[in-house]
Amino acid sequence: MKKKLLTVSLAAFLAISPVIDIPKSTPTAYADSLEEVAQIDTSDLESTTKAAKYLLVHAPNTFKGDKRAYLERLIKESEDLLNIVYKARSQIEADDNLNTRIKNIIRSNLNNRNNEFTVNVNGYTTASQIQNCFLDTAKEDWYFFYSMYVRTNIKTKYNPKKTKGDKIYVESATFNVSYREDPSVEKKVEDFANNWVRENINAYDSDFDKVLKIHDFIVTKNQYNKGDNNSISGGYSIYHPASILYGNGGVCNAYATLFDKLATKSGLDVRYATGTSKKTGEAHIWNMVKVDGNWYNIDVTYDDPTITFNQGDIENIEDFISYNYFLKDDNEIVKSRTIDRDGNRPQGITSIDTGLKSSTIQLIDGSYKVVK
Repeated sequence: MKKKLLTVSLAAFLAISPVIDIPKSTPTAYADSLEEVAQIDTSDLESTTKAAKYLLVHAPNTFKGDKRAYLERLIKESEDLLNIVYKARSQIEADDNLNTRIKNIIRSNLNNRNNEFTVNVNGYTTASQIQNCFLDTAKEDWYFFYSMYVRTNIKTKYNPKKTKGDKIYVESATFNVSYREDPSVEKKVEDFANNWVRENINAYDSDFDKVLKIHDFIVTKNQYNKGDNNSISGGYSIYHPASILYGNGGVCNAYATLFDKLATKSGLDVRYATGTSKKTGEAHIWNMVKVDGNWYNIDVTYDDPTITFNQGDIENIEDFISYNYFLKDDNEIVKSRTIDRDGNRPQGITSIDTGLKSSTIQLIDGSYKVVK
C-alpha cells in the first residue's frame, strides 16, 4: 500500500509574503519503499523552509498574529516531512554499512573455501537480506559461482527483545556452504591453465586465433558426460573444468568455465550467458567473448556434439569438431535456445563468417575416420 509522503502546500506563503516565490501547490510524492523515500529530492523544500525561518527572525513586523502562527505551522510540517526523508536516508546508510560488513566476512570465507562460518550480524536485517548478501558476494566471481559453488544453508539467530515491530534484530548468521571440488583440484586446474596458455598462446595471436585455439582444444579434449547419480565423472564433478581435464568429461558448466579460464588468461574478455535448450528443455550455459571489439556467442558444448553413427566404429571420434556455434550473433543462437535476461550479458549483434568447416566422417582405407 502506497504511503503518502511530503504532502505539503505552501501556497499560503504567497498571501503571507510576496518576498518568497513559492508554487501554489508543491507536488505530492509517493513512495512504496524506504529506498524511494530516501531518493526524494528535498532541495526545494529545504530552501523554502530556510527562507521562511529567516523571515520570521528578520521581518517580525511582517508576520504577526494568525499569519505568524500559520507560517510557523507550515515550517513545522515541512521540517517533519524533511525528517522523514532524513531518517530514511540514515536507515539506508546504516543498512548499506551492515550489508558491506556482512559481505566482507562472507567474501573472506568463500575465498578460503570455508565450509562453515558464522557472521556476528548484531543489527536490524532479515534472513532474506542476508541470503541476498551471500549470493551477491558469490556472484562477484562468476567462474567460482558456475564451477565451484553448489548451495548454502543459512541459520539466523534472532533477538526478540531487541526486535521492534517489523524491524528484526539478528544477532548472527551461520553459513554452511557446499563446494563442488577441493581447493587442491582448483589449484591443479589453475596450474594447467597457466601452462596451457604459456605453451599455446603467442604474443602475435589475434583475438580470433586465441578463441579458435581454445575452442578446438576443449572440443577435442572433452566428451560430453552427465556422470553417475552423484554427478561425478572420473572422480570429478561434471560441472567443474577438472572433469574435462582429468575426468571422463563434463556438462555445459564444465565447458563454459574452462573456456572462461583459458580465455581470460589469454587476455580475452569473457562473459557467461544462460538460457534453456529448445530441444531438451534443460538449463544451459555458454559464453560470450569479445573479438576485435565486438561481442559474440560461443557455445563449446554444442560444438562438441554426441555423434550417432551406425555404420561402424570411428577410429578418431574424439577429433570431431563443429563450428555451428562459433562466434554467432544472438539471432543465430536463439534458434537453439532461449536467452535469460541478464544485465551482465552483452548483446551479440553480429556473426563472423569464419569459413571454418565442421568435421566429417569418411571411409578411408576400409576404416571410418574423422576428417577436419
